[in-house]
Amino acid sequence: MEKESENSILNTMVAILIAIVVVVGALVSWRASVIDDGAGDADYAGLRSTIFSVRAQAVNNLNAYESYGNYVSYTRNNKLARLLMEDLKVAPEDQQDLITEQMKVAKDLADADRSLFDTKYLNRDGSYSVQRQLGVMQADAARENDLDYESQFAEADKGRVKTRSMLFSVMILSIATVFYALVESVEGRIKFVMIGLGSLVAIAGIVMAAMVWFGA
Repeated sequence: MEKESENSILNTMVAILIAIVVVVGALVSWRASVIDDGAGDADYAGLRSTIFSVRAQAVNNLNAYESYGNYVSYTRNNKLARLLMEDLKVAPEDQQDLITEQMKVAKDLADADRSLFDTKYLNRDGSYSVQRQLGVMQADAARENDLDYESQFAEADKGRVKTRSMLFSVMILSIATVFYALVESVEGRIKFVMIGLGSLVAIAGIVMAAMVWFGA
């Protein structure tokens, strides 16, 4: 009778331990699914950032080099106008009207080109800084959209690693339930050995899950 009572208490304790392990396993599985969803969201955000980044680079390069082309055209026409002015000083009288007209056209073209690029990107020596314009444009684009796709993908990879770790801890917890289940099929001290082994495995699984959960 005493042995039956002892077995009843032992079976009740094992049932409680199994219930605890199952509940913890369910919580860890839920957390793993949440982390995996977060990793999926980070992947999607990374793809969006990649699209925004590539599009911004393409548009910015197009606009910056278009401005640079206008600067080159301005420089050429402006220099042509100065050269024609020098020629006008020494040109025969019968050619002065033609040179004057050509000089006027060159000046008009230079003035038109002058309005098509931003002088704030001019260097002190008069050259045009395309890279500085690209940097400003990229900074403006980054304020409008998240272009940091690398950090998004890194966050997604980190989430997937955490998900795998938490699922591994769930597998460890399931091994603990196997040891607990074997308690009823053995006799004597082996019951306590099985309970001890199951508890050790369960503790290991819980500790691992806690470390991953809280980012240790």
